[in-house]
Amino acid sequence: MKKDRLVAFALIAAALALAGCTSVAQKNTDQCVDKMQASAEPALVSVSDKRPSADGRSVTVSGMMEDRRSQSLVPAQVECQFQGKVLTGFRWLVPANFVSQH
Repeated sequence: MKKDRLVAFALIAAALALAGCTSVAQKNTDQCVDKMQASAEPALVSVSDKRPSADGRSVTVSGMMEDRRSQSLVPAQVECQFQGKVLTGFRWLVPANFVSQH
């Protein structure tokens, strides 16, 4: 009887811990998308993929943005680093002209 309660308690604790991590990962993902949107010139058109790490410490966001030089849509990708819920790093991975400028 005691063993069953202990197992049930452990399962509930694990589920609550995982729910907390998911919440931080989702908040960090949203913050990364917002930062990408604010940094895209002239505009981020769409987000096609959001990949938070399991612990929420890093997020990679992919999408399409307008390219002012070619007047076309180009792939865009950023990586964000977090310490808890605080954004500590942001870098462009694609397009190449943003990688070298930012």
